[in-house]
Amino acid sequence: MIELMIECWSYPDGRSDFLWSVWREGHRLQMGGKHASVEAAEAEGLAFCRKALGRPPDRVTRL
Repeated sequence: MIELMIECWSYPDGRSDFLWSVWREGHRLQMGGKHASVEAAEAEGLAFCRKALGRPPDRVTRL
């Protein structure tokens, strides 16, 4: 199973960054950089899956 995870990092000054990572069978395959929105992080993570793995993830999890 391939899972795309989207993380939200919140800072004391009110900023938030969104990062993505792709996992397969409990092992991280790739991690992306900071994004200003959850949508941008998810779009980049989905593009990675399609390009590098040839298919979309089985599950997208927003943390």
